[in-house]
Amino acid sequence: MSRCRYRYEDLPEHLRSQVDCALRSQKPEVRIQEPKIEPHDAGVARGQRPNKTEARYRAEIIDRRDDVVAVHYEGLTLRMANGHRYTPDWIVVTSVRRIECHEVKGRYALQSQQRARLAFDQARVEFPWFGWVWAVKTPTGWVVDQ
Repeated sequence: MSRCRYRYEDLPEHLRSQVDCALRSQKPEVRIQEPKIEPHDAGVARGQRPNKTEARYRAEIIDRRDDVVAVHYEGLTLRMANGHRYTPDWIVVTSVRRIECHEVKGRYALQSQQRARLAFDQARVEFPWFGWVWAVKTPTGWVVDQ
């Protein structure tokens, strides 16, 4: 029988009642499952991970640059004058402390991609002090518009 790390007094009421019932029915062992804690990247909340295209862009384009000091996925949300919010896919900080906002799209031109382009262009106009990069994955590689 393994030694339990939990104290009876520290258990929630519903678990204490289960333990009491188990002890009254003379069950030989009571198992309490420990909560599962899954590791995740520092600074990235659960569910906020880049998709395959965005991850590939970082590996093939951003990580190969020598001037990059820091990279954050969806690390900044901008509130625009029209009340909308825009969150670029990647925030890149360069060695000269320039902040670049990178938006990454797949090769298919969907309606959602058109809406994203409108928000991107609006943010580019309202926040001209950032560097803006629009990248589209094509069958032959990346088309990057700066």
